[in-house]
Amino acid sequence: MIFLSILAFLIIFSILILVHEAGHFFAAIKSGVKVEEFALGMGKNIWKKKKNGVEYTVNAVPFGGFVRMLGEEAESNDPRSFNKAKLYKRMFITLFGVTMNFILAIVCLTILFTNGTNPILITEEDVAQAEEAGLLVLGEENEEGKREFIELKPIQKPFPQSLVFATTETYRISKAVVKKAADIPMEIIEHGRLPEGLAGPVGIAEITHKVVPLGIMALIKLMALLSISLGVINLMPIPALDGGRFLFQLVELITWHKVPEKWENAVHLTGYILLMLLLVAITWNDIFRLFFSAT
Repeated sequence: MIFLSILAFLIIFSILILVHEAGHFFAAIKSGVKVEEFALGMGKNIWKKKKNGVEYTVNAVPFGGFVRMLGEEAESNDPRSFNKAKLYKRMFITLFGVTMNFILAIVCLTILFTNGTNPILITEEDVAQAEEAGLLVLGEENEEGKREFIELKPIQKPFPQSLVFATTETYRISKAVVKKAADIPMEIIEHGRLPEGLAGPVGIAEITHKVVPLGIMALIKLMALLSISLGVINLMPIPALDGGRFLFQLVELITWHKVPEKWENAVHLTGYILLMLLLVAITWNDIFRLFFSAT
């Protein structure tokens, strides 16, 4: 079971990254921007192949990935470079990775709602609405003052109604994720700790291990939720993420002046370092929680 859990985790994570980076890749090609490398994973290269001028690589650490475009990080006079592309094309390239994550989520949720699946409840408001709609039956309050779930009734819709419902659900879930993500800085500042429920790769691997015995549909639901989370987080105006890059492009759109490359790169580098420190803290928190619960 552990082997299956590790395999499922790696497959899901790889699909999420592959879909996201494929969005950037597709948008760059359609915009006439030269792609130099399409990479899956980070660290030491373990496989590579060059085709049509693009180097496709697989790296040793199965987390993350990137599309390296000519003129993205350094100025280039080549007309096919990213920095020479029109602003609307650069915006298209920046945002299409996130767009692909939301499309993946919609596809996954369409499969689920076509076959029938329990409602996805994230907030207390979701629970109240599900109870009012007759999709959820709650019991008496426990010692902590919370009402336990007794029954969840599945939602099943024929196609294409399932596609429409999956799209609206993706939007609803995205709003909930935005709210939870926006609370992270205040939770750290006010309480000096990471918010409860915030998970990194280790935490996601633990969740995957718990979901594997529930079957393929449960894994598809997990992938949909992770894809939405990845899309939302990447869209936030944080340096080094797509949203941070898009913010600089918006500044250029409003002011008609491009922020100097060295300034933008310095901001993104600082953001990247801070994100890595946050990831280390989240990973340590996940490991400590697993160790503590085991003892």
